[in-house]
Amino acid sequence: MRTAVRLAAVTAVAAGSLGLSTGVASADATYPANVPGCAGGMNVQYYNGHDWVQGYVISTTGNYCTVNLQQSNGRWSSAYSNVRGDRHYTLQLQDSGITSYVVVCNTDLGRCATSASY
Repeated sequence: MRTAVRLAAVTAVAAGSLGLSTGVASADATYPANVPGCAGGMNVQYYNGHDWVQGYVISTTGNYCTVNLQQSNGRWSSAYSNVRGDRHYTLQLQDSGITSYVVVCNTDLGRCATSASY
């Protein structure tokens, strides 16, 4: 699945830039990491010959929620939401044979969850 060419994803993003992006496109796979008050996870998509990962977080209660995207090569990106219903994204990072995952935390409750690794 990591190397399969997905024509729809390639077509949808073909006009986009090749660098880091703060936008979001449709996910080929989602790895959830939810805690009470916060919904979050990591989206994985394939385009331009590479896998890309991006973390997201939604505060479902108005609590302060964070998402930290971590990669085994030391790269990372983070985002937060503290307004009920608002969705925020990390930067989109390239994943080329490395391990990526997100940690979603509700800092008001001191609870965190970690997604499965990709």
